Amino acid sequence: MLIASLKLKGNETVLDVGCGRGLLLNEAAKHLPHGKAIGVDLWQTMDQSGNKPEVTLENARAEGVAERVEVRTGDMRELPLPDGSVDAVVASLSIHNIPTKEGRAKAIQEIHRVLKPGGQIGLLDFMATDEYLAAFQALGWEMIDRSGSSFWIFPPVRVVSGRKPG
Repeated sequence: MLIASLKLKGNETVLDVGCGRGLLLNEAAKHLPHGKAIGVDLWQTMDQSGNKPEVTLENARAEGVAERVEVRTGDMRELPLPDGSVDAVVASLSIHNIPTKEGRAKAIQEIHRVLKPGGQIGLLDFMATDEYLAAFQALGWEMIDRSGSSFWIFPPVRVVSGRKPG
């Protein structure tokens, strides 16, 4: 649902911030027959048991998308990617793990930095989505939205979506 909302053409580069074992990462790769899905994570088992890059890559193999998936170790406050290098960024229940408001704002700034002009986001979370929205607005984004609460998982989640000015 989150990946489908991006309306990908299939040749993009999509970044999953805090990818964990690769649920969104692999879903993105399925929509990218000529593109690439990159997952970045700190691989902390306190956030998710069994959280290791090898597990994420094994899951990509099991899903049949390994050739389009890349994983990197990194902090979302200092993404290991060049400026303007990705077409879309997704995150699911990850950004809130940064313990400070300033740290979460830095993650949003990094997402902004690595996105190409016209790039888009889909950030799913159950807390701090108002912060994400305000941070993108402060960066000058015009097409930014926060969904109402969705109760298809617990706790209820919201999605912050938008497009970086081109």
